[in-house]
Amino acid sequence: MTKLFPCRCCKGPLEPAQQLRFLVETDTLDEPAYLERIRVLPSVNGRPVPLCRECHARFEAARRPVAKPKLPGLLGTIGALSVGLLLTNLLTTRS
Repeated sequence: MTKLFPCRCCKGPLEPAQQLRFLVETDTLDEPAYLERIRVLPSVNGRPVPLCRECHARFEAARRPVAKPKLPGLLGTIGALSVGLLLTNLLTTRS
């Protein structure tokens, strides 16, 4: 068996499953669409970081979800208003 990589946080050895994930993710860096579908490990500057199971669990627990802006609702409202104004102008010029 090959030597296990050290964890980037605690410097302990990775479990074989975590090392396999790291090797697969680093092997597919040239295919970004494929990498986005299989990405499990956290990344820094687009490169996966080898973390052991405990550090990965702590990282996931500390990561907060990013709030999505409410821009699509606003864009939809503006779009509906502009279509209404356009239709109003078209219908009033024909009368």
